[in-house]
Amino acid sequence: MQRTYARLWMACVATLGATATSVAVAQQTEATQATVIPDEVITVVAHRQPRDMSEVAGTVSVISDDELSKNLVFNAADLVRYEMGVELDDSSSRFGNSGFRIRGIGGNRTAVVVDQVAIADRFAVGSFSDTGRGLLDLGLANRVEILRGPASTLYGSDALGGVVAIHTLDAEDVLSDVNTGTRVRLGGASDAERAYGRVATAFSDGNQQLVLAGAAQWRDEIAAAGTTSQTRDAVSIRQTGALLKWQADTHHGVWQVSFDALRETRDSSIRHGLGSGRLAATTSLTGDDERSEWRAILRFQPDRTSYADRGEWRLFWQHADTRQNSFEERELLPQPVDIFRGFRYDFSQYGLAADLEKDVQAFGWQHRLGYGFEVSRAEVWDERDAWQFNRVEQSLTKTLLGESFPLRDFPRSNVDELGFYIHDELELWDDGLRMSPGVRYERYELSTLNDALFVERYPNTEVTDLTHSAWLPKLGLLLPLSDSAEWFAQYARGYRAPPFADVNVGLFYPQFRVLAIANPDLKPERGYTFETGLRWRTARQQWQVTAFHNSYSDFIESRASLGFDPVRQLLIFQSINRDEVTIEGLELSWQQQWHRQWQSDIWLEYTRSEDKTTGAELATVSPPKLHAELMYSAASGNWGSRLVLQAQRGQRQLISADDEALFAAPGYATLDWISQWYPLPEWQVGFGVYNLADRQYWVASQVGNYPVDDPVLPILAQAGRHVRVALNIRF
Repeated sequence: MQRTYARLWMACVATLGATATSVAVAQQTEATQATVIPDEVITVVAHRQPRDMSEVAGTVSVISDDELSKNLVFNAADLVRYEMGVELDDSSSRFGNSGFRIRGIGGNRTAVVVDQVAIADRFAVGSFSDTGRGLLDLGLANRVEILRGPASTLYGSDALGGVVAIHTLDAEDVLSDVNTGTRVRLGGASDAERAYGRVATAFSDGNQQLVLAGAAQWRDEIAAAGTTSQTRDAVSIRQTGALLKWQADTHHGVWQVSFDALRETRDSSIRHGLGSGRLAATTSLTGDDERSEWRAILRFQPDRTSYADRGEWRLFWQHADTRQNSFEERELLPQPVDIFRGFRYDFSQYGLAADLEKDVQAFGWQHRLGYGFEVSRAEVWDERDAWQFNRVEQSLTKTLLGESFPLRDFPRSNVDELGFYIHDELELWDDGLRMSPGVRYERYELSTLNDALFVERYPNTEVTDLTHSAWLPKLGLLLPLSDSAEWFAQYARGYRAPPFADVNVGLFYPQFRVLAIANPDLKPERGYTFETGLRWRTARQQWQVTAFHNSYSDFIESRASLGFDPVRQLLIFQSINRDEVTIEGLELSWQQQWHRQWQSDIWLEYTRSEDKTTGAELATVSPPKLHAELMYSAASGNWGSRLVLQAQRGQRQLISADDEALFAAPGYATLDWISQWYPLPEWQVGFGVYNLADRQYWVASQVGNYPVDDPVLPILAQAGRHVRVALNIRF
């Protein structure tokens, strides 16, 4: 630990040294010519209120609608392709992604919010049941913000690794004149035979606004480099989404009602692994999956009042439903069988929240005081069903591997969460150090409901309710060094309450004498982050250097083996807490305008990790990575083009807990070429060729836990050479 902090403090000293140098250079430059500062980027995610990026003591990315168009973004993988320290959790050819991985922490440990409402967590059990992490149809989005590092002070449980905040379209984003506007976006890509379309239209009469939008996306087989259509899993995905927003400006404030709905179907034929290992006798394995979700939000932004100068209240209700069916044929058995497995997962949540801000003069300082709360209740349940049909005996059974179906993996449960936060921003002296302390009180309560099915299947399993609370402080420091530079640092704590499915586990295999038991003593996962950095910007260049150290404790390992119980004569499994994990790194970005028509963009990330129990690196933390762009814009302004290089060092050898070698993703370098053409002021045409050299490569964090000979690895490779096209029209 001392070595860790020594390295971090060295990074801090280096940052401060760079600060001194940059200030001197900036002052010298300003002495000879006027400094022109580029327009500030506005972010909301860091404080839950609009801020200039230069006011934020932390690292935030803002991906605007223009960047979504220029990068030809159709889905979540496209969104983070060029984002530093952010990757998509996607380690399955059949099921959807499980969220975003920010600085090595992903899955349910990273919060994803849509219009300030957190989406449902992922739930998975076995090989045939996985809800993924929401559909995330970016066709309804206008911009995306990414906050790196623990953010539980403002976002509560699940924001252990960071926050991805998605903002859906507003009427102002669509209007082309005072009263009406329409936007059309069409696109396609050859990597998975993708097609994409969105239409949005808006109306305004001054005091009222309405926006209607619809989006659809089709995707077929995954064209992983180095594979053929005969070896790849066949997957057909269809997504549709709709958005309605109505807004009225009244004498007391702005009222807004929004409703968005998404539906996705996935038909898959799994080919990898057939005839080997667990699927040695399997000749066919197909999936028929469907997920739908909707979200309704009533939002009120009051005019200035005695208790707040700005902010909003919101009442929300959301529902997500997942249904997955698997069909397996085992024709290589002496007595061939057909097997059906069905899975359903249901999540419903409603809640009330407020994010408010007040300017206050007190104790000789001007304070920007932010405060708010969120209270919510979620009801969750799942159900699995299965049967096996013996073709020779013409018999059907609903008992597989000793399990009798239908069954539940956890009892029906309610999850109640309550959080209050307050944070302040104050300037200690004119143009001097700014402090932003904050704290949140978070309470989590898990209550099991009467569940006859769970009791029938697991009569000897004890279930437990669980209540946890935590105080989550943060402190940010920001020191302006000039009009164009600032140093920042922050300390923050993260928190993740024990998931319902880890507290109460339904698992009993009599045939294998295996039993999973509840853990009433399961502790929350906690994170601690220290981050410091420097930002500098002029008319021609912007750069930022950041050093961070994240420490996480009490990570939950689901269904860990506790060994053989001689009393019960069973092998016992239980979700337990593990020891500390540390992740630390450096991030450097530099943008340079060399000429009116030429620009470059370079970022470099270095991250290292350690499991304090084993001393090993984490398989889900990626090796160092370089991103470099060279951009050209025509003097006429009607077209532009850029080359994008991405390179990553190979992953060091990974070893499993059983001392077996795991797959270590080799290093790679890829080159993309992307162009934009503006034939008319309201038209934008995009074209891109990706992975020009047709390299076979993997995202290390997505494959780090697989054995070296796992048959799924080839189809988890990224797409080979492919093209994308897009058309954007406004009228």
